[in-house]
Amino acid sequence: MMDEHDATDSTANWAPTRASTAVALLGTAGGVAGLSATVGVVRGALAAAAGAVCLAAALWLLTRDRWRVPATLAGSLLLVPAGTAVAAGIGYETLVAFAASFPASSPTRVVGESLRIVGVLAVLWGGTVAVFGAAASVRGVATSWSVSKSLDVTNRVAVLPFVLFLALAGHALLTNFEVGAAGVVGDFVSMATDWLFAPSGGEIHLLSFGLLAAAATLASYLAVRDLPTEELAGDAELGDVRVAALAAGLQRALGQLLGLGVVALPVVFLVELGISESVVESALPGAVRDFLVTLTATPGVRTALWWLALVAGALALVAALVRRSSRTSTREMLVGYAPFLAGMAVVASVGVVHRPLLDALVGFVAGRLDAPLAGRFRDLSEGVVTFYGGETVVLGLTAGVLLLAVVSLFALWVAFALGFVTDRAAGPALAGGGLFVAAAFAGTVSAPTWLVFAALVAALAVWDAGEFATTLGSEVGRRAATRKVELLHGLGVLAVGVCAALAAGLLARDLPAGRSGELGGTSLALLGAVAGVVLLVTALR
Repeated sequence: MMDEHDATDSTANWAPTRASTAVALLGTAGGVAGLSATVGVVRGALAAAAGAVCLAAALWLLTRDRWRVPATLAGSLLLVPAGTAVAAGIGYETLVAFAASFPASSPTRVVGESLRIVGVLAVLWGGTVAVFGAAASVRGVATSWSVSKSLDVTNRVAVLPFVLFLALAGHALLTNFEVGAAGVVGDFVSMATDWLFAPSGGEIHLLSFGLLAAAATLASYLAVRDLPTEELAGDAELGDVRVAALAAGLQRALGQLLGLGVVALPVVFLVELGISESVVESALPGAVRDFLVTLTATPGVRTALWWLALVAGALALVAALVRRSSRTSTREMLVGYAPFLAGMAVVASVGVVHRPLLDALVGFVAGRLDAPLAGRFRDLSEGVVTFYGGETVVLGLTAGVLLLAVVSLFALWVAFALGFVTDRAAGPALAGGGLFVAAAFAGTVSAPTWLVFAALVAALAVWDAGEFATTLGSEVGRRAATRKVELLHGLGVLAVGVCAALAAGLLARDLPAGRSGELGGTSLALLGAVAGVVLLVTALR
């Protein structure tokens, strides 16, 4: 019988083979490094690549079967530096590109400079996706299930920072606005409180009383339904009646009252909306009217209903949580709560380091701007911090970083759902596709033609090597003697790609614009590159 250690080794053995995976990693690293150096975005590419690697590591941790609780907590915490690194890298290079391009030397240069910035961002994003795909292909962790699970975990991590940011920002708006927003809200709350708990005497207030009564009935019904009364009471009797039977009868009575309230409340609302109070009071007998006035206008009765709703609702919530926990193992419960714990840790960290972090961020951005813009940025940032508070600003940036992670994972989930990538080789497909996009847009920012062709060949070689590593690893395992086969396959792919690139280069050199009518050398080179792609794919299939 196979023990746990053997099972673990068997599982680890069925993974992408090492040689082809190494080729995919080296091809991705070389392509991204060459393109980013040529475009001039090395710093941003390094930061974004680090974030992509962190995101791939988070996916791996969130799909671990062993040590699931600490792995889930670590993966949840790793989402923050992943999103921060990607946002910092791309944001930094965007800032540098704007500072270098604007103000434009002439109005006619605005479009050209804008296209240049778009090309720089496309190279950055393409390189980031390529690095993520290459890192995820090492252990084959990029699947539709892992992405869906990671998206759910990221949403849980982001809940507390996002809600707390909205609360703090809303409080700052209400406190600092000079248009009386706080007074308006306060008046509204006061009116709603009086309408519910302190109605005017001598009148019938059936709608507000009915809402309180319905809330108390619903909470009581849920509490009686979810509390383990039958299990706790056992065969105990009250008089000649079993306690469990009394609880069942109370639950039925509360359910009937709740159904009556659901039917009656819309009628009461329409009556109060469309019929004047004097008409209603004149249609009721005197004793009935006095009884309704006493019942619906007494603050003590309303307060008792309010507290009944609160206490019963709390009991129902506790009972529901206990029942759910009793049906779930302790480990599964801790795994489910680990992302929320990570969100609490993020909020606590923001409270500790927000001031030095904010100063460093403002100083860094201002140092990359010209003197007039730097001064305006410092004044604007100081005003924002004074208005909202430093902790709120940093918490908002953190929530934005987590939102970026959510959007990225959602886009990846959509790609899986639409069939653009598959579970079998998603990592290599992302690596090759990202490098392909980066290479294509690098040509719009004055990258040399030979580098564009080399990056295109590298993109297709990365995709093929990664897919071959996944296929071969699933068939014979990563520990089988497959290095010669992998190297032979890689050399064949590289030979076809180099031939295609050379053919495209020769077309661009030997057929200039004067000999080809409207088709210039660049256009023919592009056609040659496309032909090379077709030849390569044909050879691979």
